[in-house]
Formats: sequence, C-alpha cells, structure tokens
Amino acid sequence: MKRNSLILLMGLIFLFASGCTESNESVPDDSNSSVPEAESALQSENNTTSKLGEDHIVRLEKYGVVRPSELELSKGDTVSWWSDKRQGNYVLVSEEKLFPDEKLSYRVPFTYTFNEIGTYHFIVKDLPGMNATIRVN
Repeated sequence: MKRNSLILLMGLIFLFASGCTESNESVPDDSNSSVPEAESALQSENNTTSKLGEDHIVRLEKYGVVRPSELELSKGDTVSWWSDKRQGNYVLVSEEKLFPDEKLSYRVPFTYTFNEIGTYHFIVKDLPGMNATIRVN
C-alpha cells in the first residue's frame, strides 16, 4: 500500500512540475517502479489548475488511439502530450504549424500553451488516422 501511495505521489509531483515548463524534461527511469500504476494516476487527473489556466493531458496510445481525440480549452490552457509507445517514437505534427514536428518518446511529455483562440488539428506522422482536434475559446 505504501508503494502505491508513493508512486501516486511521484506521478502527481511530476504532473505539476511538467505543467510549469514548456521544455521537454524526461522523467528519471526507475526500472523497479510500477509504471502502469503511476500512469493510471496521471490519467485519472484529467485537468489541474495552474495560475495561467488549466493543464490537460493527451495520450498517444497503441493501436492508433489518441485520448482524448477532441478537447475544448480556454485561452491560456496547457496541453501535455504523452507517448505510451515503449519502443520507438511518435512524431506529433501541428497542421497549423504551431511548433516544429515534435518527436515524442515514452514517458517524455511535450507541453504547449495555447494563447490564441481557434481550432487546431494534430496528427501523428505516418499515422493520419491518429489525430486530435483542439478548440480554444
């Protein structure tokens, strides 16, 4: 039980820290920890509130699944994309060229803050069926 609580606490601390920066920071690789439990804790935290807006998580999962595939935000909200692909990378592409194509590795999020109102489309390179739409109000 203590181990589960510790994993949950570590996941929440990382979630908070990753929402405070726009850089790619990796999570230390602790091979002895139970990764699925920590990830599940992160998934249950849909949104957290920061000073500037809410933080949201979009997961690029196996079998061409993006969760959520549609998201409505407020101006100033932040989205962190996480790859669940353990081997290899996904390449996130902003169709509106908000940022250069971003290579996503397992457990290394990419975070972007939406400061302009609009509708934005994202695909995973070479997997056009793996896409997401984000509306910023």
